[in-house]
Amino acid sequence: MAAFVASAGALAGATAVVSTAKGEPGAPDVLAASGSLYNVVDQIGARQLWERGVTGKGVAVAVIDTGVAGVPALSEPGKVIAAVDLSGEASVPEARFDDTFGHGTHMIGIIAGRTPGADPSTAKDHPEWFLGVAPDASIVSVKVGDNTGAVDVSQVIAGLDWVVENGASLGVRVINLSYGTDSTQPYGIDPLAAAVERAWKAGFVVVVSTGNDGRGTKRLANPANDPYVIAVAAAEVSDDKVKVPSWVTSGDGLRNPDVSAPGAHILSLRNPGSRADLEHPSARVGDELFLGSGSSQAAAVVSGAAALLVSERPDLTPDAVKALLMATADPGEKDQVRFQGAGFIDLAAASSTPMPRTVQRWPGSDGSGSLEESRGTQHVVVNGYELSGEFTVTGAPWSGASWSGASWSGASWSGASWSGASWRGASWSGASWSGASWSGASWSGASWSGASWSSGRWAGASWSGASWSGASWSGASWRGASWSGASWSDAGWS
Repeated sequence: MAAFVASAGALAGATAVVSTAKGEPGAPDVLAASGSLYNVVDQIGARQLWERGVTGKGVAVAVIDTGVAGVPALSEPGKVIAAVDLSGEASVPEARFDDTFGHGTHMIGIIAGRTPGADPSTAKDHPEWFLGVAPDASIVSVKVGDNTGAVDVSQVIAGLDWVVENGASLGVRVINLSYGTDSTQPYGIDPLAAAVERAWKAGFVVVVSTGNDGRGTKRLANPANDPYVIAVAAAEVSDDKVKVPSWVTSGDGLRNPDVSAPGAHILSLRNPGSRADLEHPSARVGDELFLGSGSSQAAAVVSGAAALLVSERPDLTPDAVKALLMATADPGEKDQVRFQGAGFIDLAAASSTPMPRTVQRWPGSDGSGSLEESRGTQHVVVNGYELSGEFTVTGAPWSGASWSGASWSGASWSGASWSGASWRGASWSGASWSGASWSGASWSGASWSGASWSSGRWAGASWSGASWSGASWSGASWRGASWSGASWSDAGWS
C-alpha cells in the first residue's frame, strides 16, 4: 500500500503515515490515520456529544485567518454565513474573501467542515464522510492574510475588533486565532493582547495557538502569553498514546499552555490551487484532504470543542468554558505542564461536568505598549517598504491602544455587508493594495507534510493583482519566491 509520510523541517523524525485504500489509488484510509478528523473526534470525546444531538448547531465561530474556499464540505447553506476581507487582497476581485493561501480553509475544516448531507449521529458508520469537530456550527470568515499567509499585527487587531463589533449579531460565540508573533513585550501593555482580552470580556471564547518553535523556546507566542485566552498546544496521538511533539513550544513555568489537543498530521480540507496546495503537492491526500501539523490545527480542534460546549449550554461564559476544558483534561505524563498545560482535552468529561462559577482576575492589558514591539521580528512589506514603527498597515499612526469608544480608530473599513453565505463583506478604505508585495508575518502552525516549513519561516513571495486567473496562479505571479531545500527562508510560520 502506498503511503504519505510527514517529514523534513520542524517535523524531522516524525513517523506518522497515512495509508491509501486498496483499489482506490490516492484515497485516504481514515481509519488508519490517527490525524483524520474521523479519529480526532473520538480522541477528544466529541462523538459522544454528537450521538446526543450536540453538533454545534446555533453557534458561529469567527475564524481570523487567510480566508475560506468554497470547497464542497464548506458549501452547504448556513455554513459560511459571512465573509469579511481585511487583507492585502481585498481590492483584488478574483482573490477577495478567497483563501488563496490554504491555511484558513484547513482550520475551518477542522472546526466545522461537513460533507453535504452527512449526519453526525450516524457518522461512526461512514468513515468516508468528512466532519469537523462541530459539524453543524456556522463560520464567519475574517480574512487578514494574503496568498503568502502574510499579515500585519494591526490587521489581526482590526479583525478582532470587527468581530467584537459585529459578532454577536451573527451568533458568534468562539473566535479562532491560529496566529502568533515572537514578541517579547509584556502582555500587560501589548496591543494584540489588549485586543484579545477585549474580545474575551465581550463574551467571546478566544482560542489561540501557542507556537511550534521547539522546546528550547520557553515563551508562548503572542497573544497566547495572555492569561485570559485559551492557549492550545499541539499533541500527537500514536498507538492510542498522547505524545508531545519535539516542535512544541514550551511555556516559561508561569504562563504555560492551558490545554493540548491533536495537532500532528491532521487531515483537513484541501484548497485546490491555493499556494500551500501548489507548493506542497505531497501533502495532498486524495482529492479533498490535506495534511498539516502545528498548534494552529490544535487550536482549531479546541475551537470546535468550545462550539460544542456552548451549543449544549448557551449560558457558559468564556471563563467557564476554559475552566471546564482545563479541569477535565487528561494530564498524561508527569512534568509536561510546560508543553501541554492541564493536559489533553476530554470533551465528554467537560460536557458532563457542572458549570463552574470561575471568574478570571488576572491583571489586564491596557494596550499602551508598542505596535512595533507587538510584531516581534515579523514584518510585512507593502509597496516595497517594510512596515515598521508605530503605524498600521494602512499607514495610519498608532497611538497606544488606539480605541475610540467601542471601535478601533487609526484605520477604518467601509461598507461591511453580507447576505447569507455570499462572498460579500468589508474592504479597507484609504489604502491601495494592487501590486503590493508581502513577506513576513506569522501564522502559527501548519507545517505541511512532505515539504514542511523549516521552523516555520518564509519570505520573498510577492503578489501582483493582475496575475490571478480563475483558481490558478500564472507563472509570472511568483516574483521573488525561492526555496531553500524543502523550506521557505526567513520570517513567518512559528
